[in-house]
Amino acid sequence: MADQFLELAVHIKLASEVVVAAAERLPVLRPDEPGAAADAWSGIMDGLIALNIQLGLMEQLLRAAVRQSAPAPARLSGSH
Repeated sequence: MADQFLELAVHIKLASEVVVAAAERLPVLRPDEPGAAADAWSGIMDGLIALNIQLGLMEQLLRAAVRQSAPAPARLSGSH
């Protein structure tokens, strides 16, 4: 199961890097005037936001799965 978590983590990281790269380039493409190009640009922004939300949810699920699969911490022996 650890291999699957690692594989998922790699894909989340790669997807996150793509989102960051796209977000860095997108302001250059922003149209100055309203119209079809501005609408398309807004659609791309909406898509990047939705993708970012999904990546955040995947990260939360991965963290929860790792916590559930981790062995319980060993108890200290003896009482004080």
